[in-house]
Amino acid sequence: MRVSSGRALSKQLSEETMSPQVHSNPVKADGRPVDLTIIGAGLSGLITAWRSLSVNPGLSIAIYEQADRIAGDHTWSFNDTDIAPALRDWFAPFIAQSWPRYDVRFPERKRTLEIGYCTGNSETLRACVQPLMDAGRLQVHLGQTAPDDVAGPFIDASGYEPRDDEFPGWQKFVGRVIRTELPHGVSHPVIMDATVEQIDGYRFIYLLPFSDRDILVEDTYFSDTPALSENEIGDRIATYIAQKGWQNHEVLRSEKGVLPMMMATDRDEHSPSIGLKGGFAVAATGFTVPHAVEVADIIAQAIRRDGPEAAPEAIRAHRTHHIHRERYARLLNRMFFRAAEPSQRYVVLQRFYGLGEGLIRRFYRNGLTGRDKARILIGKPPVPVSKALANFSETDFIRRERAKGTQS
Repeated sequence: MRVSSGRALSKQLSEETMSPQVHSNPVKADGRPVDLTIIGAGLSGLITAWRSLSVNPGLSIAIYEQADRIAGDHTWSFNDTDIAPALRDWFAPFIAQSWPRYDVRFPERKRTLEIGYCTGNSETLRACVQPLMDAGRLQVHLGQTAPDDVAGPFIDASGYEPRDDEFPGWQKFVGRVIRTELPHGVSHPVIMDATVEQIDGYRFIYLLPFSDRDILVEDTYFSDTPALSENEIGDRIATYIAQKGWQNHEVLRSEKGVLPMMMATDRDEHSPSIGLKGGFAVAATGFTVPHAVEVADIIAQAIRRDGPEAAPEAIRAHRTHHIHRERYARLLNRMFFRAAEPSQRYVVLQRFYGLGEGLIRRFYRNGLTGRDKARILIGKPPVPVSKALANFSETDFIRRERAKGTQS
């Protein structure tokens, strides 16, 4: 049940990239190699660098990014309780704006949840690491790929790549940040407006108000395929904006993206990859910020205890824990993508958002109790029982998916 759009999402906005060039191994001022290399200067790579350098004053890091700037042009959001209490003060500079509540809207349910909601963006992320760059502790190499013979330990924070041991559904979206001529009247986020026509699976509009006139309007789909038609979805956004009476508006920027929502995995490898490439996202929501912060701190603490060489093993160990922890979330995704009829998927979310606010809060921070898990599944099922049972076993699901791939 991935939700929100600027949210925990790593919003993939359009950006120009430079032709990548290979760069030689970076060195510190004294001529020695840097202590750690990170490939990719997106959300996970930069948060890992920021946290590791904050915890380890003597550390030096080089980061390689194929684009022409770090952090891209993105918006990332999350519930305030998704971040561990011990890390909230440190992470506070990332937050650009926060709200005390948000709304959800379905054909048969409208609700305001008193759950704090936060958003950060590329500008705030760049500001978090700029002092480290100015001090020379974080070396940034733009328009370049890392050398093949990286000296010392490295972390791969480059983008998501499909794998044959992961089986996702897809979240895809197109968004417009607009400036209305008159106040738009949206006081806090609407993370799901599913009263719109249901197309290509589960469809909803996400609204994130930055001011009384600036607002992100995003059209999101939980779909069986990653195919994205930006022009077609852009026309639907324009229709929604017109229906809201915001005819006179200026488009400030556009965004689009396709993200995996994992239904099953039997991934078992030791690569030092993080972020979506490393499999670190909340499976049932797609949120990336909570795991980016969590993984960054695990790496930073491993370096503090045992040095930079400990980072890859810390990633591997935490991935094993993460895959185990996310089993229930992947089960929910199988119920959603394979047991529910595409046009009726909204019913699953409509029912979920009728549950207790405490359960919803725990769901987002990946802290469901056994009773919570039973509460979500027990009751009048929003999906056919036979299909639910057929998709209950992750092992059987993977076996069937691989058999289908062989037949095709």
